[in-house]
Amino acid sequence: MTHTIQEPETLPIDPTQIRFLTPDMCQIHLGAHDALHVTVKNERIYGGVYATRIFPVGHPGKFISLIYIGPDGKETEVGIIRELEEFPEKAVQLIQESLQRRYLVRNISKINKVGLKYGFIAFEVVTDKGPSEFFMYWQHDKAHDYGVNGKVLLDVDDNRYMIADIDQLSAREKADFQRFIYW
Repeated sequence: MTHTIQEPETLPIDPTQIRFLTPDMCQIHLGAHDALHVTVKNERIYGGVYATRIFPVGHPGKFISLIYIGPDGKETEVGIIRELEEFPEKAVQLIQESLQRRYLVRNISKINKVGLKYGFIAFEVVTDKGPSEFFMYWQHDKAHDYGVNGKVLLDVDDNRYMIADIDQLSAREKADFQRFIYW
């Protein structure tokens, strides 16, 4: 009697099911060309994986989806990490690096100047990456709530600037900011 064995590389992933990844069932590591890889036990190695947050504002360290792009260019979710801290330190570092590449956010610590210029809102700020100037459209969809009292601002190139808590700004900075971003 002959049995056909399906090779692990060809096992299908059911895209209609949620799979939560745990350190017991998978290993997160670097593979060829320093690309992020996920090895799922008894299944396969997924190369060229990237991480994305499912709830980026409410739960930035939880519910992280790992996405594999196949040779046909089709994206497939390998699984979801519920709690990043459950994984070994090296895996956490690799996932965080992947997230930082995807979500470049500059944290604003000070607003030096904000006003209208060329029909845009012009900001001169100090961020965790140093001084910065940017323009944003004066539209509701370019300033998103962050947590209880913060805002994420999207500039004209969709770069993200975050103020974690507007109340932590000085009285002048807060008044200048809310003169333009009042929603």
